Amino acid sequence: MAKIVTEAWQEQKSLQKQLYKPLWEYIPLTQYSRPSAPLHEMVRHSTRSFLSLLQPRPLHRRRLFSMPPYLLNRAAPVPDSAQILTALTEGLRGWELSNESGQAVQMVVGAPGSGVAEVTAELARQKGWQLMGAPTIRQILAGGDAWLDQVMRPKLVPLVIPRLGKCFLRHQEGLVLLSRFLDWLQTSKRRCLIACDSWAWAYLKKTLQIDVMVPTPLTLAPFDGAKLQFWLPFLANQIHNGRFIFKQVEDGNLIFPLADSYSKAVAHFRTPGQVERYGDWITVHHFFRQLAAHGRGLPGVIWQLWRQSLEIVIDGKSDRVKLGGSLDEDKRYTVWVQSWSRLQLPAMPTGLGTNESLVLHTILLHGGASATLIADLTPLSHNEVRRILQMFLLLNLLEKNEDSWQVSLPAYPAVRSHLAN
Repeated sequence: MAKIVTEAWQEQKSLQKQLYKPLWEYIPLTQYSRPSAPLHEMVRHSTRSFLSLLQPRPLHRRRLFSMPPYLLNRAAPVPDSAQILTALTEGLRGWELSNESGQAVQMVVGAPGSGVAEVTAELARQKGWQLMGAPTIRQILAGGDAWLDQVMRPKLVPLVIPRLGKCFLRHQEGLVLLSRFLDWLQTSKRRCLIACDSWAWAYLKKTLQIDVMVPTPLTLAPFDGAKLQFWLPFLANQIHNGRFIFKQVEDGNLIFPLADSYSKAVAHFRTPGQVERYGDWITVHHFFRQLAAHGRGLPGVIWQLWRQSLEIVIDGKSDRVKLGGSLDEDKRYTVWVQSWSRLQLPAMPTGLGTNESLVLHTILLHGGASATLIADLTPLSHNEVRRILQMFLLLNLLEKNEDSWQVSLPAYPAVRSHLAN
């Protein structure tokens, strides 16, 4: 009898794994496919949006405002990095256990906002592997002897370099160090885990043919609309389970109508330490198809855009909303999700020239850069670089962290499309 029960349970678990797939998963870079925009739904939704302008909106007597931080950070909190770490650990299992000399090196490539450097470094700390930081700009231009000496010292544990993109410069002397490192990598038998930004990877493929020297990299699988319909309510339930109800502004309907039943089904078959799961068989709301496509399947970008789409109703003036506070224990909060057609997305200004594109490409290529470094790596004067940076800052296309300028995640799709054109 016990055997029959066990077999039935195992069969049920197997069926459940077929129904619910890992939400976070690392796949070969060659298998990455960006979610496509639903063109037929765009046309239909645009027509529906036009007709809706002729009709009164459900909230015409109330006012919608952006969510105050204390509510926003509960309704759409920072994603759990432990999930990405668990997925990476699972993705590297074959490499970690392999004894073949041809599999000593493993690359992990991630787009901006993927957190590939942070999760790789955290994995190295947890495993007790050697974590190697990036060389300084001066070391790179001088050939990097001291940095390479540290890298080449024989050790039993794997070597981890979480920011390969910080080991070179787009400069006539800026690739010497990395070229020497790749020469050593081809002859060394030491196990190496190397993480690299997608922009740096594309550049190194053209300049150093790095793709023929190392195995196919892993990358985080894209988030499509089906994943978003599971992931976004999961985020809201991390802190306050069931406290937030998400409704569509245009018609007042629930945007996650079956979120509770999905969450219970997934949780029932999930054990601690496993990756969250989702079902790709559900009907996906057009908003999430658009969100996934515009965000290029990148969870970091999508999360930022999702937060921008959330609003609440306030009966009165906006200054009555306090920036800090606690939630009423007995209250359920209704969160209104803007329609895709009304969402204010970052956009590139018209009339941009080569100089502006050069600044943006330099920032993305080096995973962030100071104004001084940008001027050193381009033919532009410091004053011209400063003008361009300030212009993009005012347009919310760039953000500054201490001395480092970076493309803001909500603006990344617009910047990416501009540079591609």
